Amino acid sequence: MKQLLTIAVYALLLCGCSASKNAGTEPATAKPAVTDDARRDLAISHFIEGSALEAKEQHGEAILEYQEALRYDPANAAIHDAIARSFIELQKYSRAAESAREAVRLEPSNAAYRETLARIYAGTFQSDAAIAEYEAITKLDSSNNRVWYQLARLLQPQKPLRALRIYEMLMDRDGESWELLLQSAELYGSLGQYDHAAEHYRSMLLIDPSNRALQRQLAETYIKAGRADEALALLEEIHERHPDDPEVALVLGDLYFDRGDPDKAVRMLERVRAMPSMHHEVKVRIGVTYFSRSEHDTSLGQLAGEVFDELRAAQPTDWRPHWYLGALALNARNDSAAATSFSEVTRLEPKNADAWWFVGSIYLDRGDLTRAMQTADRARQSVPNDFRVYLLKGLIYSRLEQPNQAVDELTRAYKLNSKDLNILSTLALTLDNLKRHSESDRLYEEALRVDSANALILNNYAYSLSERGLQLERAKRMSEISLLAEPNNPSYLDTYGWILYMLGEYEEARDYIEKAVASGEASAVVLEHLGDVYYRLGKKEEAILQWKKALEQTPTNQTLKAKVERGSL
Repeated sequence: MKQLLTIAVYALLLCGCSASKNAGTEPATAKPAVTDDARRDLAISHFIEGSALEAKEQHGEAILEYQEALRYDPANAAIHDAIARSFIELQKYSRAAESAREAVRLEPSNAAYRETLARIYAGTFQSDAAIAEYEAITKLDSSNNRVWYQLARLLQPQKPLRALRIYEMLMDRDGESWELLLQSAELYGSLGQYDHAAEHYRSMLLIDPSNRALQRQLAETYIKAGRADEALALLEEIHERHPDDPEVALVLGDLYFDRGDPDKAVRMLERVRAMPSMHHEVKVRIGVTYFSRSEHDTSLGQLAGEVFDELRAAQPTDWRPHWYLGALALNARNDSAAATSFSEVTRLEPKNADAWWFVGSIYLDRGDLTRAMQTADRARQSVPNDFRVYLLKGLIYSRLEQPNQAVDELTRAYKLNSKDLNILSTLALTLDNLKRHSESDRLYEEALRVDSANALILNNYAYSLSERGLQLERAKRMSEISLLAEPNNPSYLDTYGWILYMLGEYEEARDYIEKAVASGEASAVVLEHLGDVYYRLGKKEEAILQWKKALEQTPTNQTLKAKVERGSL
């Protein structure tokens, strides 16, 4: 019917034009009038033929006929629009856009032509251009609800509030429809306006009261809105009617946990887990639920372990049970079991960079540097662009006291992730120890721009500055912040004490460095610092005693040896 109407309108327009031009008394032999009539007839003929071909979905042939029609009537917007619509069907959108734009240029007040152009823009993801056309159409015809709806859909990502106003306007005009309610509910949810979203989901349930998926969605929206009682009542009602619905049971289990009733939650989830032929994915979710709450309830960790052991046996190629078993072992400080499980993850899912990191870190923490390095090298083959591979190698080289190789690996990590504080801290410290201070200072400053209150960065940078006698007041302020974060950290106590020493405040320096030594974890450096402080306070014998203790820890330290031998700084 649409094609016939277009043809009729087009023919009527042409006939009207023809009648007005032949109304005079011009002789029948006048060539211009005959020529215009003939051209008009030919244009109509080709247009009708093109429309017939378009109706048969022979769009290429239709375009040829429309183009012939244009030869005889090149300024006719209807023909350009018809060509555009055929090009759309052929998915030749650039050609379609050319014709549609020409139609709009010729008749800018024709809403139908603008709608064709808007469809093309929307279909080619030119959202702003499509929005402009739809807005122009609404000004031409504000009653076109279809156009308003398309405009709202396009506005959703950019201007969700305006899209909502349009949806609400359309519902005021024509009543609540499923599609309008759904779009509005989803928009309200994305904006965090969960109460409004719930209202719309409730209205949808009036249209389809038995829609269980919609009931679950409403319950989840209630939860997000902080209306747990309403969510619980709705879910329990659904569960009573459909006790075999695992989705409802899973959400109910979470709710019972949240409301401080773990026994009821476990009973609910264990009933689901025991159902015959329960889907593997549902059991995974039950295990994850137990795992996520096991930090505060060790019995749930045991249940999670049972679930994932069962899943591992049932589907040995699924890496996820191994992952969670590894995490549970790590939480239980069972490094060997954790390494075994995470290693299995790397075998089943070699692109899992987290698993490689955990395995390598476990070996590093255990001092098994050979296996840690082997893990890092294998990880580099599987996840070459993960910065943690090179961070791990840098840490290993640091442990091996190969600082130049450590710098090379840590620099690779830095290039992949210049904002990671572990990388910034370790690389800065390594460069600092190599006396490459301009580079280390730059990295410390970068790290502080990422986290200005990071205690480790502040302490290390403050100590570096104090060792060089630079910016001592700033170093003191940084060290104070570190101590506020960890007041009993012996390294931080020593740093602050050493800064005071460099400032000539020896009595106060002694207090802090003695606290560091009293922790029982004092390094040779801290003992040497205490000896230096004692010497400045005139306690020569006590100073030599501390230097000797330090020398026992680092017998190759020539500076210490010289202090002991001469009995002075």
